[in-house]
Amino acid sequence: MARQDPPKNAQQEAEFLRKMVLGILGTLETKGLLSQAEVDSIIRAARQGAVTPTPPKRPGPALPGTHWVTAEGQPLGMDRTTPIAIPNVQRQGEPPKADPETTEGKLPVIDMTME
Repeated sequence: MARQDPPKNAQQEAEFLRKMVLGILGTLETKGLLSQAEVDSIIRAARQGAVTPTPPKRPGPALPGTHWVTAEGQPLGMDRTTPIAIPNVQRQGEPPKADPETTEGKLPVIDMTME
């Protein structure tokens, strides 16, 4: 018959692994194979790797024509919850017409000096 190990507690396993790694790092430091700065950088990198990063928040309103994408480059769907205001663009009156007698046959003149 095969030997069956009792189910392991994940919290106890994590604590055991932490103590074992700290013991190995302490031994390597004591023997002179790693410096204190190297041990600290290994522990700092392990802490940063163990914490899951929070997803970045999207910034505020974007310019028209902006296409949102994920970090992998996949396009995101449009947010259709924000109401769109349609401006009133109706004409209020006729624009003033130019006098045809004074503008007929004349070209516009640009006054500039080139030095």
